[in-house]
Amino acid sequence: MERKDYTLGVVLIFIGVMFFLLNLNVLTFNWLLLILGVALLIAYGFKRQTGYLAAGLILLGISIVSIIDEYTFTNVNIKGFVFLWIIGIVSLVMYSRHKTRGYLVFGCLLPAIGTYTLIDEMSYGDTAWVLFLFLAIALYIMYALEYKKLGIDWPRSLSIIMIVLSALFLLSSKTVIKFKFWKFISYLWPILLIVIGGRIIYNMNKTNE
Repeated sequence: MERKDYTLGVVLIFIGVMFFLLNLNVLTFNWLLLILGVALLIAYGFKRQTGYLAAGLILLGISIVSIIDEYTFTNVNIKGFVFLWIIGIVSLVMYSRHKTRGYLVFGCLLPAIGTYTLIDEMSYGDTAWVLFLFLAIALYIMYALEYKKLGIDWPRSLSIIMIVLSALFLLSSKTVIKFKFWKFISYLWPILLIVIGGRIIYNMNKTNE
């Protein structure tokens, strides 16, 4: 006898009950999102469908951030940090499922940027060098996980460039170097882009030979 799947019906009934409690003011909207997020993660545990996991993580992140804003008194805005980390984690889950490099790029870069936004919120000094450092780490992780085995070196090269830029920004913020830093950067970026573009074209031609 064919086994019947009642998952969709159960989910719809659950969502209906939650919104009914919302109308009765038993739950607030933030707690409703939290419960729905947890329910979707539980559903993922049974069904192993990526859609449940992605939706559950997103709802969980949004609800947690909103509840923190509602019940705590803080001058630190963590929404950007949490949202970018959630999207990054979902992207890494999708990468582990489908092995698509685009998901890996988002999964590595977004948490790096999110962490920087939190540090920038909590710091009173110049933190631009931290962004380049985190981007360097994210790029090298991308290289180690995927691009190294394919013989593609541009993430590693770009990671080294980001480390150099991080060091330059750090020295500039500490007034160790006093030359026209921003003018130097304005000349450096085009040169780096030309070098990277040339390296990519060279590697592609070498692969096709």
